[in-house]
Amino acid sequence: MASIQKISTGYRVRVYYYDENGKRRTISKNVKKERDAKKLARDLERDVELNKCKTDIPTLKSFIDEYIETYRVGKVSQASIDIDKWSAKRLFSIRIYENKKLIEEVKLHDENIRIDKVTPTMQQKVINKLFEYNYSISTIKKTNSLMFRAMERAKFDGLISVNPAEYIEFRITDKVKKAEYIPKDLIKPFLTDVKRRNIYHYYLFRLIIETGLRVGEACALKLSDFDKNNLYITVDSSYDQKRDVLGNTKTKHHRKVYITRELYDEMLNLMKLHETNKIIIGSEYSNEYNFLFVNEFGKPISRSSIHNTMIYCSKKILGQQISVHKLRHTHATLLLEANVPMKVIQERLGHQSMEMTERIYAHVTPHLQEESRILYENTLKNIF
Repeated sequence: MASIQKISTGYRVRVYYYDENGKRRTISKNVKKERDAKKLARDLERDVELNKCKTDIPTLKSFIDEYIETYRVGKVSQASIDIDKWSAKRLFSIRIYENKKLIEEVKLHDENIRIDKVTPTMQQKVINKLFEYNYSISTIKKTNSLMFRAMERAKFDGLISVNPAEYIEFRITDKVKKAEYIPKDLIKPFLTDVKRRNIYHYYLFRLIIETGLRVGEACALKLSDFDKNNLYITVDSSYDQKRDVLGNTKTKHHRKVYITRELYDEMLNLMKLHETNKIIIGSEYSNEYNFLFVNEFGKPISRSSIHNTMIYCSKKILGQQISVHKLRHTHATLLLEANVPMKVIQERLGHQSMEMTERIYAHVTPHLQEESRILYENTLKNIF
């Protein structure tokens, strides 16, 4: 598609195309009159269509990379961009590591294939291979989602006519479904086990279970974010430990999350622990950060250590491995069991919309299902 821009000397006409290497190129010419600009735009578009400019359809890898850079960077959170970049890698190969050493690589999509040559069957085979290598259904759907969004953009640009990721079938596995949250009766044993393994992780996990904060939001907290009189936390930032960057929350909005006096007292105990560490460690203690959740040396708790503790303790107590994010689901489930309105849950979790909250927590606990059944039966008895 050609574009016409008014400039001081007349009009500038631009047309974009892709060369034989899949790189985006531009033809730009200036004319004095608007009538001539319109004619030039038509001529350039015709030349591109007839391949007089040696245009070519972009390669799959180059187009996906450009899609992420153009339509994701600066428009979504860094965490979402990271997910897309990892998904992009999975579209082209599966890499198996052992002790940080690459031991196997399985090629998937050809990086240099033109996007108009990618078929739904090719994409389905990639998805099947990810299942074969035991990727989670969530990871596989995120991978296909990136492909779908990028190819929708390609359709809009007139580069392809069929989206190869549109009608993908996701295999139903025989695996036991992972726990979505920690049952109420196992929360205390879980935290007790975490406390034995790592005291700093205990304080972090307890806060997330009691507040529903995202891990990055919790790791960005400072004691000054706590209102000890009115008992609430102001959540207005998120810490990216991988990049050592303090940024906005996922929704770029701040919120107040009310807490119990017991949780506030626990956070004071954590601060006392930090003060003791400062005395013991001395000059080796880092004062660069003022976060609540730091290790014994005053540095932010590493995400890898958090992950390892979560995997170890959840496997031991629940019999299944669950991610740290499921602590947030645990909090939401506790609110649901306490009959807290969905609107309040949405605001507390910091979701952009109530539809998102309802979609994520459409599942209810067996206790709530049984309670709903009894209430329904009692209602019918009162009618009939």
